[in-house]
Amino acid sequence: MRRSAPARIKVVQVIPGQGVTMEKNPDYFKESPLGQPKIGKLNFVVIRDPETRLAQLMTGQVDWIWRVPSDQTEALSSMPNLAVKSGETMRVGFVAMSIHSDSPEGKPFQDVRVRQAVNYAIDRQSMVTNLVKGGSKPVYTACFREQVACDASKVVNYPFDPQKAKQLLAEAGYPNGFDTDIWAYRERDYAEAIIGYLRQVGIRARLHYVQFPVMADALISGKAPMAFNTWGSFSINDATAFTTPYFGGKGNDIWKDPEVTNTLLKADETINTQDRAALYATALGRISSQAYIAPLFSYSTHYAFTSDLNFQDWPDELPRFALSSWK
Repeated sequence: MRRSAPARIKVVQVIPGQGVTMEKNPDYFKESPLGQPKIGKLNFVVIRDPETRLAQLMTGQVDWIWRVPSDQTEALSSMPNLAVKSGETMRVGFVAMSIHSDSPEGKPFQDVRVRQAVNYAIDRQSMVTNLVKGGSKPVYTACFREQVACDASKVVNYPFDPQKAKQLLAEAGYPNGFDTDIWAYRERDYAEAIIGYLRQVGIRARLHYVQFPVMADALISGKAPMAFNTWGSFSINDATAFTTPYFGGKGNDIWKDPEVTNTLLKADETINTQDRAALYATALGRISSQAYIAPLFSYSTHYAFTSDLNFQDWPDELPRFALSSWK
């Protein structure tokens, strides 16, 4: 974001791949209790390289950046002209495991004990503390805990237990582990940490680091036996925005468990909040007991900006500059 002279709030220019310019509209929500926007003009600039974003912030070419790597926040916060904010978001990182692949790399995941072993193998708290940081918390459900109807009362919480993981692998017929593949499209360091944990219990996973559409197609086709994925629920604060896209029988649902899909269909047609939560509890319990995914952690987003900007972050990752102001 680059500061400019006051104007009106509306989209005045869109340049694909380069940025968007918005100006203040003094008549927009004139009677709103939040008041009129205090920033006159916003110029969003697409800067793809993280190092270039940091350099432009530090030299004053831009006033605000986000998704700053966690290992750089401490250094930025020590600079007198910059401020750093970190907050938990609704985005959840998880490992998805295919149950329909007959390839040597995918067949082990047809056994629920192997999928459960993956859940036991990963130290969620360590990843939160050492990698994600910034308010992130371990996650055990196929939704974000504060979303409406994200009822975890029947969910199996898999603690970090490598010995239990090895035991389950042995019971499934893999006492010496097995070779497989894991696909990922972002946060390579997170994916490599997951690979490290899996190797400790005997699951030797090779990383395929690709763009998201490639990974999604590989999961749906069965080519990818396992993938490190993330989902932000479209910033919608309801469990249906997470659970239904992945387990509702369409789109990204690579499991198509009729028990889950039928329960979710009933839940999404139910108005009564208690009945709806109970149905979601049943669906989420089934998803966790079958270990279709290994939910890992909530994401945090790190923002860095010039210290004379008042900026508040929100869990839905939507920057509300209409509520921001210059000091």
